[in-house]
Formats: sequence, C-alpha cells, structure tokens
Amino acid sequence: MWRSAPVPDPKGRLARVLRAIIVDDERLSVARLRQMLEERDDVEVVGEFTKPSELVAALAVLQPDVAFLDIEMPGRNGLELAAELLDLHEDMDIIFVTAYNQYALDAFRVNALDYLLKPTDPERLDRTLRRLARRKARLSPGAAPAETAGPAQVQCLGGFNIFRADSGKPVRFPTMKSEELFAFFLVHRDSDLSKWTICENLWPNHDPLKVENNLHTTVYRMKKTLFENGIRFRLEARKGLYRFELLEACDYARLLNIRLPDGRGGKADAEEAAGLLQLYRGPLFGDKDYPWCEPERERTSHLFASAAKAWAARHADEGEV
Repeated sequence: MWRSAPVPDPKGRLARVLRAIIVDDERLSVARLRQMLEERDDVEVVGEFTKPSELVAALAVLQPDVAFLDIEMPGRNGLELAAELLDLHEDMDIIFVTAYNQYALDAFRVNALDYLLKPTDPERLDRTLRRLARRKARLSPGAAPAETAGPAQVQCLGGFNIFRADSGKPVRFPTMKSEELFAFFLVHRDSDLSKWTICENLWPNHDPLKVENNLHTTVYRMKKTLFENGIRFRLEARKGLYRFELLEACDYARLLNIRLPDGRGGKADAEEAAGLLQLYRGPLFGDKDYPWCEPERERTSHLFASAAKAWAARHADEGEV
C-alpha cells in the first residue's frame, strides 16, 4: 500500500490537506484513482463524477484545490471542461489522467499541472501531489516573504515599474502580456470584469477559441510573478468574471484620490495635495503601447492638469505665488 505523509511547506510547517475531485466517465477508473488518493494523508476526495455537468453545478460548494480529469468523455471533452472549470474557480489546479498520450501539448496549453497516463503509477502520482502541495503553500496568501524592508511600490505614472518590498528590486514579468494584464487590472481594479472584455482588449482580432486559453495562461503567469515577488493583491474569478484588488502603494491610485480645493481645505490638505501632485511624472504607463489605455491615459493627464491649475489658483489668491 502506498502511503504518503503531508508535505511540509517552505517554512517546515505541515501543509493543509488538498481537496480533490475526480471526473471520469468510467466508474472503474474513478474507483481506482479514489483508492490511490484515499491511501494518502495529504489528500481528501471531496467529490467524484461520471457526468461533467454534475460537477459544474457542485463546484461552488466543493471548492476543490485540484481536479483529476479524464480527457475523452462522452458529450464533453476534458480539455474544454478544464477551461470552463478554471473560469469558475481560477485557483484550482488541473491534473489530466487519461489513456491517451496525444493530448499532452493541448493539456499544458490550459495550464494543467501534470498529465498522467493510465494505469496511474503511484510514485509518479506522489511526485505530482508533492509538487502541488509545495506550490499551494508557496502561493498561499499567508506565505508572503517573512522579512520585508517596507511596502512594495507600484509606479504607473511616467513609466510602469513594480518594486519588491524586501529588496526594492524591480519585478520582471515573464511575458509582455502578463505585464499588460496587470496594467489592465490596475485600471479596472475593484470592479467586475468579463473574461471576454479582457480578451477583446488584450487580444483583439484573435480567434475566440484561442484567446480564452491565452487568458488562462497569462493570468497564471501574472499571479505567479506577483506572488513570488511578494506583491500583495486579491484576484477573484467566478463564472467568467474577474475582480482585482491591489494591496500595495500605487501612485496612479493615489493621484485618482486627489481632491480639488473647495475653499474649505486646511493646511494639511494643501500639503497632502502638493505631495500628490508631485507624483505625476508623465503619462499613465509611460510609453507602453497599450491601445486600450488611451482614454484613461488622457483622463489622468487632464486630472493632473486640472488639479495643478486649481491649487495654483488657490495659492495665488492667498498670496503664496
């Protein structure tokens, strides 16, 4: 009997038990995989399904960490199902378990963690689940860097730079699209975004079937980069909608909160506004070629100009300029 103890996280603590679901139209395959998982101490099987439609309805209640999916199933291809599941539950990982090896490349295009061939080898399954446990521990909200020198900084005005909190070093994204997606989320933070709105703006004139996979891949890369560099944020993904919240200092967000003088502000307000006006070092995201950003870039520029003129007029009235 194969048995595995829970995997320690990067700080040596025992990681939480992983919640798993199994989707396969063959009941015997479901039973075999369930037996292998139930022999472990670090995985709990919270659901098993021979009909993918039943899983979609139960997903919100089960909240799984990982889904084991067959690929060739009647009425629903496992690759298509994976894309739909990730729309509903972005933080879930996908592991394909199939008798066919010709789908491996397509599987990794939807960001599958692994691709296991039937009959499943216990040692290979163990390596995959240990890798998953370490990844979950590393990416968990409580796994931020242990020591930080100060808050991270996100600079959007006059350029686009993100600086780590622990070292102050700039964050490097693996692709230009993952960086652009972060910029898009910053502009539309704290609001619900349809996945199709994101796709139409970042991949205009592309095949809709391909851009959905592009989105999943880019979201994964963006999240991984931010987590690994200690940039705090929240990203919710439910039923085709994304909602992003930045938890770090950002010059663009601060500038948008500037208050034009109304004749009642005190000295403290004046000093704060003067400091905020100094934040504007140039256009939003500098010279980044983001066509979707032009309206917001223009609005931000006008906001700065209006605020600067209003405060200059106020100080002129008070004889300070």
